[in-house]
Amino acid sequence: MGRNSASDADSPDTDARIETQPPAADRSNGTTTTVPPSLADTTIAGQPRFFDSESEGIGDDLDGFVADITSIAQMRCEHATDYADVETLICDLPINHLTFAAHDSLAPYSGSYPMTLLVRACLLKEINGWGETALHDYLRANSSVRRGLGFETLPNQSTFWRAWNERFSAELRDAVQECADAVVMAARVCEVPLPDQTSTDGADGSEADTPPKHQLVAEKTDEVWQQAKPFVTDAFALDRGPNWQIHENAFFEQHAYMGMREDMYARSGPASFSLDTTRERIPTGSTHRYQIGKLSVAEIREMLRDTTRMLIARASQNGELDGPVFAAIDVTKGFPFTGDPEDHEDDILGYKDGNEYYQWAVLKIVGMDVPLVLDAIPRVRGQSKDEIVEKLLSQATEMVDIDLVMMDREFDSDPVKDTCEEYDVHYLNPTRIFANSDEADTIAWMYRTGERFHVTEEKADDGMPTRKQVYLPKQSNSADEDEDDDLSAVWTELCGEWEFEDVDGEPSKGISFSRLLADIQREEEVEERKQKAKKGEVDTGETVVFETNHPYVTAGDADDQQMDGKAFVHMIERLIRWYRHRWGIENGFKKQKHFMVRTTSTERDYRFFNFVFACVPEVG
Repeated sequence: MGRNSASDADSPDTDARIETQPPAADRSNGTTTTVPPSLADTTIAGQPRFFDSESEGIGDDLDGFVADITSIAQMRCEHATDYADVETLICDLPINHLTFAAHDSLAPYSGSYPMTLLVRACLLKEINGWGETALHDYLRANSSVRRGLGFETLPNQSTFWRAWNERFSAELRDAVQECADAVVMAARVCEVPLPDQTSTDGADGSEADTPPKHQLVAEKTDEVWQQAKPFVTDAFALDRGPNWQIHENAFFEQHAYMGMREDMYARSGPASFSLDTTRERIPTGSTHRYQIGKLSVAEIREMLRDTTRMLIARASQNGELDGPVFAAIDVTKGFPFTGDPEDHEDDILGYKDGNEYYQWAVLKIVGMDVPLVLDAIPRVRGQSKDEIVEKLLSQATEMVDIDLVMMDREFDSDPVKDTCEEYDVHYLNPTRIFANSDEADTIAWMYRTGERFHVTEEKADDGMPTRKQVYLPKQSNSADEDEDDDLSAVWTELCGEWEFEDVDGEPSKGISFSRLLADIQREEEVEERKQKAKKGEVDTGETVVFETNHPYVTAGDADDQQMDGKAFVHMIERLIRWYRHRWGIENGFKKQKHFMVRTTSTERDYRFFNFVFACVPEVG
């Protein structure tokens, strides 16, 4: 992919600042030529062509629908003076004879609320950048607008949500969002004032000196973009032809803008971005998604790695990334998939919540102040865990020295261990315990002997690292089966076994009366376990087993003698501390979802870009 060498100032635009029509594809070179039309270019003399048909059931030609809504918005906004006129424009749209049957999942049954009413309401929602709750609250507080849209009664919030997310087709949602873009742009060009965020109760309760939420978000977006820009502009690139008219940086800045806003889609985002940016030219939602959607998974991964290499270099210069690092591998999911999964069955995977998702496997540095995402790949149906690990480690180990990689028990398999050792990386993960397995036999032995902590070793004959298993008591009383929660009290429990100075050198506290009671209780529990073991009753669910090949973990001291209590507990404490660093990757996923652009697109590569791009603001 070639870089666009021109600066932002190299492509001045004296026409409209945002395109009002989708791009016309240049089939000769596979690129898109963006033509900045004036608002008059799409004006249709007389009645708009899409609404002049009297036949019933039309409404499937969404391109014509968008074009005529655009034309109506341009003509009506020329005579509008305030936001109320924009609402009147939406209420007066001549669409009562349409059914949108091809884009209605309930067709031919229309329910209590015909599609035309819901289309008008959702268009109003998109113009204001609302969610379904805000739309409902606004219509409840403004009954005249509700009646103008055609509602005799007010639908509840869930009705609006189901209509938008389940009843509307993805194509209809895109069309409504593009219509909203056109209305906002027409109002802006005609200098019709639009509110930053329309109040749902008609009252302004904010303080005079408090900036509006819209302004605060815009300021935060600019701050995030300025941090990420040096890395994005050097590492990210679009594959466009030489006849481009909108600077490449506008696409990525607009993407960052949309990612910072809750529930903002590429179709509706440009209309809001045009109000805040100082750029002369920005792409429409359709152009934005088209250009980014052309990027392949391989290209997106390379952009992410290029960004990471620059960040590693900067961190190394600042002394923040000196020596081997800890990393974690985990799988995360995007937003729920609600479209037609046809032709995407291998990429869209089920989840325990009953929904379907595109899922991404990620390798990330953890346990440091530099939360770098080293690599990411889409997860594919039937893909083995060792294949995932191999793809992630193959590039990352050339970028940074990984000492230990931590994974959850989903990655518990011998091929995964073999792959880690092939790349000279130590691993640490909890293991699954099956009936009649070696792990179950060891736990049964621990029951019979009263052992509560144990380490076993499996030495390799080919010079590979020794593999160890560490058996720990599970102390969590919650019903949550997550092994991380199960470890929450292990160290406290371990400290009750021996008296010694803790890891930081501070003396341990003396035995209190409550501590004495706890010791007695533990003795009773050990005795109870012994009695159960004699009867053949062993509950493997009370024990957590970790597997690692790290040389720090061992079953004995340097002379192969049994370790004393203090040394053993220090080793186990450090092991638990290491594994807790794995939470860094899960916490990172939560942050990244705040930067992910929402989309109804069924395309995996476009959704993958949304995830990868969201990794940049976290570290930029």
